[in-house]
Amino acid sequence: MNPDMYKKLEDTIHYRKDIFLLTITDHSDSRLIGSKALLHTDGKLYTHSPLPADLKSKLIDSCHKFITKKQSGTVRFFCRNEMVECFAEYFPAPLHLIVAGAGHVCEPIAKMGKMLGFYVTVIDDRPEFANRSRFPDIDDVVCESYITYFRNAQITDKTYILLITRGHKFDVLSLTELLNRGENPAYIGMIGSRRRISGVFQEIRKDYPTENFEHLYTPVGLDIGAETPAEIAVSVMAEILKVKNQKSGYSLSEKIKEQAKKGFREGAGTWNKYTL
Repeated sequence: MNPDMYKKLEDTIHYRKDIFLLTITDHSDSRLIGSKALLHTDGKLYTHSPLPADLKSKLIDSCHKFITKKQSGTVRFFCRNEMVECFAEYFPAPLHLIVAGAGHVCEPIAKMGKMLGFYVTVIDDRPEFANRSRFPDIDDVVCESYITYFRNAQITDKTYILLITRGHKFDVLSLTELLNRGENPAYIGMIGSRRRISGVFQEIRKDYPTENFEHLYTPVGLDIGAETPAEIAVSVMAEILKVKNQKSGYSLSEKIKEQAKKGFREGAGTWNKYTL
């Protein structure tokens, strides 16, 4: 791939946008085989190869179905009475994890988010907390007010938001801005005690009496008895994965234990009980 095209592909993914890499795999003109182009979800095509204008138009029209389906695939079409085959490789935008509040709990959460493939943004209004020396490997470290950030941040159904600020007033400000936008992120999690959470809801309900808070998870995390920052990070990220993958969060052994009580057979293998 041409270095300039690779840079455009990398930049598009960095800015959390879907993109397709198109490769012509069969054509009567052997010089065009292997030619590549980038197809953006808005239908714009970029190519470094000198492709004929009508072929570019056909590529856009024929590959649009992959944009709709959000998947890779091969397409065949006619251009100037010649059969053309093209492979469209889908590069989805990474999921975006926004962690509001750069305290001690944020550090393991941000690291774990990166390990799990999220594009991670850490936001705090205190420069001594939101800085690169504390988060050297995180994608974005933003030092500004929560109001300003959430008023302007890109929020999509691939956005996962954690509110772990230093006080419930900042949670209220952040939630208010998110609700004002009317968008639906995949997940909003808010840390805090029952008293703190109750205070937040009391304030939010004044302006949003009919809001169902469908995407709000609070107290945040799965119930695993987490106490340390690292344990809390495991609990929180496990809940995010549960939401992302639409799973129950139950222990995988529970179903096996129920079947084992009946002396079960599963698949081609027989499960036997051994006495030690």
